[in-house]
Amino acid sequence: MSTNFWGPVTSTIDWCEENYTVSRYIAEFFNTTTNLVFVFLSLYGIRNTYQNDMPFRFIVAYAAVMFIGFGSWCFHMTLQYEMQLLDELPMIYGACILAWHIFEVYPENRYGVWLPLGLVGYSAFVTWSYLIIKNPVFHQVCYAILVFVIVYRSTSLVRGLPKGAPEKRQLSLLLKLAASGFIGAFFVWNIDNQFCEQLRSWRSTVPFIVGAISELHGLWHIGTGLGVYFYVVYNEWIYKILLGEGQRYELIWVLGVLPRLRLRSKKD
Repeated sequence: MSTNFWGPVTSTIDWCEENYTVSRYIAEFFNTTTNLVFVFLSLYGIRNTYQNDMPFRFIVAYAAVMFIGFGSWCFHMTLQYEMQLLDELPMIYGACILAWHIFEVYPENRYGVWLPLGLVGYSAFVTWSYLIIKNPVFHQVCYAILVFVIVYRSTSLVRGLPKGAPEKRQLSLLLKLAASGFIGAFFVWNIDNQFCEQLRSWRSTVPFIVGAISELHGLWHIGTGLGVYFYVVYNEWIYKILLGEGQRYELIWVLGVLPRLRLRSKKD
């Protein structure tokens, strides 16, 4: 009988972190626990949407991000194929929600039912295909397509604002921070993939806590969690600006690093 609670690995991916080194109940400890960043930032974002009288659509966006973190937690905790799907497929669904947000950002509904139908169709196609193909690269390409569309649309909206728009500089900053989070996370994710043998060898020569800094897939979670949080804050603000209500809000920085919107008539 296996001493590992979840049994043999059945996922098509097993990351660089050594399995079951901390607990028999958690296959990859650092890759699992770093998903808390998705949960904490999403709950913080939901709290802010209530305070700022934002539409329910943004609660849905934050909830989708939190569900991605939950799925990733389950995957890295178990390394079971079913949990891998719970990690990867919600990434597609969450990105589709954000794509809908950034296209239907004007006061009037410009795309009718065709945009949500198209996104639902894309999600269904990716889900059906991935269940057959079972190649993680296919999932990564489908996700990258959505990210590219979202980035292109978002930057186009900022460029389309009047030159004198007071929020333009800060909106650009939010997009740059979001991009930096994703790019930095993608960079360390690739290092983790390409130099796993060297990272594992180094970890075996240093104390456990010191070796934790080389768990780079966990840093991917932190970087992407921050990146998507910055992006949803951007999405909230551009929505209100195009609605003609941008001046009601100001961007503040909690502890100098974490942005949030605040109604000008309210205090923290």
